[in-house]
Amino acid sequence: MRAETSHLLNALEQRQLILVTGKGGTGKSTLVAALATLAARRCERVLVVEFNATPRLPALIDGAAVRAINIEADQVVGTVLQRLLRLPAIVSRVLNNRVVRIFANTSPAAREMIAMDELRDVVERSAAENCPVIADLPASGHALSFLDTPRAVRDLLRVGPIAQVALRAEQLLLDPARCEMVVVTLPEELPVNETLELVERARQLKLACLAVVVNQVPASLLDPDDRPLLDALHAQDGPGVGRYDAPARQHSEQLAQARTQIERLRSAVKAPIIELPRCAQPDARCCVDALVQALSA
Repeated sequence: MRAETSHLLNALEQRQLILVTGKGGTGKSTLVAALATLAARRCERVLVVEFNATPRLPALIDGAAVRAINIEADQVVGTVLQRLLRLPAIVSRVLNNRVVRIFANTSPAAREMIAMDELRDVVERSAAENCPVIADLPASGHALSFLDTPRAVRDLLRVGPIAQVALRAEQLLLDPARCEMVVVTLPEELPVNETLELVERARQLKLACLAVVVNQVPASLLDPDDRPLLDALHAQDGPGVGRYDAPARQHSEQLAQARTQIERLRSAVKAPIIELPRCAQPDARCCVDALVQALSA
């Protein structure tokens, strides 16, 4: 097992919270399911959390040791207010207030702070049971806004119960012994550009980056010694054998471009870079199994 992968797998049982984010379409949820499967081999229980209106993780995970929950601000606002106010009668009156409902439903900061406090509470309760939490965050831009909400709320309010709620969430996120972030990307220019911006912004927010996972890395189908043969085929004229070199040459170019983007990441990011192979299976569960196998190798 490579040192980078070993470091990632060890963190699954040593940290209370692993945050997973990345550009949409990079296989973020698939990686979360794979990490949860691997964590379940080391821990008695694992909890995965997502924030989607339509949960995806329950269909991707298998086994009694892994449980999935979905956190939506609309569903947990009462629970969060109960923790904050500690008086059920007051919570009911607050929730029935039309102005409060409109504010909670339309203010991004309010919704994100509600979801963040619920995540913090879930993590703290799970930590008491030695159960790590793996969070499938929204895509890059939204994820950073979400993770920066406690600081923004605390800077705005400074004192009071809501500021204390924000402080507790911020303390969890910024403690590298408790929480680290994994960024998922593809070996392509635009996803790598977004990843570099994400990692830099996370550094500014003082979030610990555990690893950058490059998903869907193409495998080399040609041996370097085969290159002269490919050149000889390319030199052939007409509709004969020369036309058969085109797919191989295209694959070679794609592989070279992928390696260029991965090297960009390695030169710019201090966190470990983990490469995972391309999965050609259309079934998402098969892709989860493939990632589990690749990370275990």
